[in-house]
Amino acid sequence: MSHLPIKHVGDPQTPHNLFLLFYHLSHRLRSTIAKKLSLLDEMPSKHEQDPFQRSRMGTFDKMFNKDLEYQWQLDLYKELWGKDLGDASSKFSRNRRVVVRRWPRAPNGAVISMLPPGHATPSSTHLWGERLSDFFCFARGTDEMAPFLHTISTSSRLSAWMKANGETEYAKDEMIWAESEEPPRIRHAADLMEIISARDLLVMMGSCGTSRYPEPENDDHEEPVLPFDYDNYPHPWPLIPFSSNPPSLQSQIPFHLLPETLIVHDPFRLLHARRPEDNNVDWPSVDDVTHRYKLNLTVDSINETIDTARARIEEQTKNAAPVVIATLFSPSVECDAAEHKVGAVPGNAYKVTVPPPPPPPIFVPEAHLFLSPAHVVGYGSHSRVYRAEWDLPRAMFSKPTICKTCVEEAARQFIQDQDPPDVKKGCHSRSPASGTLNVKEEHTPKISVAFNKFDFDFAELDKYRAQAINEELTHTLEDEKSTTYVEYSGSMDTIHITTVPWYDPASTMPPPCAHLVQSSVGGSLPGTPPPTAQVSVVAKLSLRGDNHLKEEAVNYQRFGMQFSQHWTGYTLANPLHDPTPMGAITPTFYGYYTKEGSSNSNEYFSPLLLLEDCGKPIEPEKLDFDDRQECAALVLRLHYHGWTQGSFWPRNIVMQHGDHADFPLMRSANDRRFRLIDFGRAKCLKDAQEADRSSGLESHFREKAWDDQRFEEKTMIGKVLEFPYHT
Repeated sequence: MSHLPIKHVGDPQTPHNLFLLFYHLSHRLRSTIAKKLSLLDEMPSKHEQDPFQRSRMGTFDKMFNKDLEYQWQLDLYKELWGKDLGDASSKFSRNRRVVVRRWPRAPNGAVISMLPPGHATPSSTHLWGERLSDFFCFARGTDEMAPFLHTISTSSRLSAWMKANGETEYAKDEMIWAESEEPPRIRHAADLMEIISARDLLVMMGSCGTSRYPEPENDDHEEPVLPFDYDNYPHPWPLIPFSSNPPSLQSQIPFHLLPETLIVHDPFRLLHARRPEDNNVDWPSVDDVTHRYKLNLTVDSINETIDTARARIEEQTKNAAPVVIATLFSPSVECDAAEHKVGAVPGNAYKVTVPPPPPPPIFVPEAHLFLSPAHVVGYGSHSRVYRAEWDLPRAMFSKPTICKTCVEEAARQFIQDQDPPDVKKGCHSRSPASGTLNVKEEHTPKISVAFNKFDFDFAELDKYRAQAINEELTHTLEDEKSTTYVEYSGSMDTIHITTVPWYDPASTMPPPCAHLVQSSVGGSLPGTPPPTAQVSVVAKLSLRGDNHLKEEAVNYQRFGMQFSQHWTGYTLANPLHDPTPMGAITPTFYGYYTKEGSSNSNEYFSPLLLLEDCGKPIEPEKLDFDDRQECAALVLRLHYHGWTQGSFWPRNIVMQHGDHADFPLMRSANDRRFRLIDFGRAKCLKDAQEADRSSGLESHFREKAWDDQRFEEKTMIGKVLEFPYHT
């Protein structure tokens, strides 16, 4: 018996070019195998998923932990879908992110030619799901109308179509599951100020970094220290550059906060973009040399974004209103909380407010960058790349906070002071009730799927034998749960607290209260940190006469922030058949800087492109199948959004260990994260289309040239990533 391989034809969004899955099996056998493959009894429940939502979240590790017991599943998947998932006992060839669920259809349902939009992100394709179990294989039509026409979509899109076309009764469990899917949200990096505060403690203890100056006899400063006034920094700051291994900067910086001026410390003359004669040099052994660089943003839309952001901050600051911190309820009668867990309680409610927080900065005038030949990342045919230390004002990362515990204590004291005294009881009596608080509970039923277990003999595949056993099994997708909430009816007074100040981690005054210190990663610091903090970034320099770095900087600006954002969930990138995590596609852009002053000098000073440090180039032979698909999805997602990379090779795919949302000490080597780099040759489809329109030619010459490059990169995926077969 011969089986046709999976075939992809055209764009899956159009009704005439569908994501076709042809397989030459009878209807009965296909139904049996599909249910066997669904492995609902092995599907991870929502409560079993990793709360940190790493890339392995919701995968089928339990299935593969049994190794050879489930090898027949891999063999059958290859027979059915034409894909080799490898050996269950192999370390690097496992494929855990597979679509195994099927969406049931009505027997006489209409043909699905176009699905409505579902959840998506700015950097995903049109197929996004929060969990692997939100991806479904489904029939476009009935078995009589289109017996071989199947494709893959997501629960949000399928449920929307079912609601619009009256098929909700045939997929009740799947519809409930779709309703439980949360929309996509950005996964931010770990709080940089918390990381810096923890590092400050190590510096003050003398276990991190080396001070530039000996400890002074008197280190008391009555006046606040200004940023970059290094001579007046509290000891042991400033530190000798590259003596403390500062944390990598992985948070996005809004364009309006990129430093306007960059003071580059370059005692080793690296800005000339020549290879240094000696990499083993010590910073204190040379005299410092500085150069002034200016921020150079050339894309009009970015400058418009900056102006809009600054105007919005000024408007918000001007119209800032008191901030609501909490709502307090004071019962008018003595009651036991345990007895009134659910029910009505008379009393008074108060809305607690505080003054608005200090306004955020609208621009950063200056920052300092330190370069060393001992921290080279790589040398290319067009560039030199170094790992640099960037000294930035802490105000860029800090967010003022206020202690809610202190605010609540002050509000309760205010309420107590307002109650009239009760002489007989020797305390304050309770004010008459002005409302009622109703404590209620809401129960969410258990979500489960019922199915039949099939006794399927793999050795008899060619005989199409599949016999159902009348044994109904259930798999729990989500446990039953109850939620307690409150409803208040009646009047509500406002208590405005002005005695609790806002605390800014970037400032030394006022100091944090004991509650904030206890909740901080760094805890209580024995001294005062400086107004700036060091982070690690990548500085890319250009060789003389080469224009790639300038073009790359323009492309990063045109990418905006969407390509460097991490999102929850997974996406399916054509023509891959398996979902991949929604990590960032590119490093974060931290500015393009050119040297100030006359350009008539014969001495060359390279411009600087500052980027997020995303790790080292991959070695494809050391990646497992999921990792290779994730790398392939990066360039495929780039194509989906109208860009080609221009140089798709392993050296331009980098990997780092650990998730950006975890604190450095909590990061695991098992969490591998990938990015595309080097966009000096990247091309945009819109540019090609605009050039064709301007030329007046109907041949679409430039658009076809762009598509040829896209097709070439797409065909290179199998070779570059060393897939065992072409995807």
